Amino acid sequence: MIHKLPILFCANEHGFGNVTFPDLDHMDTFKIHQAAIEPVGIGKLRKDAKAAGWGRVNGEDYCPDCMSNM
Repeated sequence: MIHKLPILFCANEHGFGNVTFPDLDHMDTFKIHQAAIEPVGIGKLRKDAKAAGWGRVNGEDYCPDCMSNM
């Protein structure tokens, strides 16, 4: 079975999968599977990320730590 899960990756140097939204490091397999089964549109994903402190600058997504330094 194949599912798609939209994930934001921070565009800064640590954006090689280390910092994502949703934070996959803190999700167990069940939660990841549930998120893939009940997909969220890109607009909703970005809205939820913004509420969690993520932001966009020049078309790139940045985590809350990077946004605090911009």
